[in-house]
Parts: sequence; structure tokens; C-alpha cells
Amino acid sequence: MAEKFTLTRESAADTLGISTRTIDRYIRSGKLSYKKIANKIFLNAQEITSLQGDYSLLHEKTSAELVNDASLQAPKRTLASTDTTALEKVIDEKIDKFFLIFQEKDRMLEEKNKVIFMLQQRVGELENKIQTMVALPDYNEEKQMATIEKSKLEEKIKQLSQAVRGEKTKSSIFLAVIILAIVSIIFWYLLMNKELLSQ
Repeated sequence: MAEKFTLTRESAADTLGISTRTIDRYIRSGKLSYKKIANKIFLNAQEITSLQGDYSLLHEKTSAELVNDASLQAPKRTLASTDTTALEKVIDEKIDKFFLIFQEKDRMLEEKNKVIFMLQQRVGELENKIQTMVALPDYNEEKQMATIEKSKLEEKIKQLSQAVRGEKTKSSIFLAVIILAIVSIIFWYLLMNKELLSQ
């Protein structure tokens, strides 16, 4: 039976109640297979249905465990699976937002690196030109202009290199802050679960 790749990432995410970022992680890890048609990713409908069944089973099991635990002691407040899913979506959305910010920073750094590369090529051309110039009075002015242009380009390269280093440092600090924020969110989520279960 032929596999049916009919679901988009968005519809698969809606079906499972997760974010498209999570779908992308599943694709990268090989948990979901896909086909690329006209630069659009389509997922196997059977795999999504199977995964949906796994999610439902997991939520039922979790809910059953919470209910059983509550019946052994005094009545306790249980955490609904919809609340868990909503919180997971919020966390995934935050991670997606941070990921987009990093992509934009990487794109900016890439553009600066391209400019540096072009300037370095121009400096190389000027160096070759200066070396091949004959030291005659007619060429002295042109040689002097080429030397000045080379100096300016080298200064520009130096400034851009410093800017790139600064951006990389900022990105590293930003990444550390994001990791700390995600760990804090997860810790808060686990703490809330523990408090809800202990009530």
C-alpha cells in the first residue's frame, strides 16, 4: 500500500496539539517521514494518526494515574491534559520565537562576513596593482590613490571584524539567557505540577 503524504506541517501540528517546531524536531530525528513537493513539506497521514493515538494513550494513562492517586487519599485537584498541552504549546512557541531571533542574527552575521570577504578581495587586487606599478612620475599619483584606498578598506575590514566578534559575543550571551529562561520555565512547570498534585 502506497504511503500517503497529504498533511502539511501546520495541519499535523493542529491534529497533535503541538507546535510546528516540535513537528520539525520529529522530522529531523527521523520520528516522522516526509516528502518535499514544490518546496513544501508533506507528512505521512498514517504516521500522524498513529502518533495521535500514542499521544491520546499517554494522556489517558497520565489522567488515570492522577485519578487513581487521588482516590487513595483525600480528594485532590488533577492537572487536565489540555492544560499540559496548552503549556507545552506556550513553551514551544517561546522556543520558536527564540529560534527565529537566532536565525535573523545568523543571517546578519553572514551578510557582514560576505562584505568582509569582498573587501578582502578588493584589498588583494589593490596589492597586486600596487606591486605591478612602475615607479614613474605618471603612475605615482595612481599608486598613492590605490595605497590610500587599500588603507581605507583595511580599516573597514577591521571595523566589520570587530562588529562580527561583538555580535557573536552578544549571541552567546543571548543563548545563555534563553537556556536559563527555558530551564526556569520547565522548573516552574514541574513545581506547579507538584503543587497541584499535593493539594
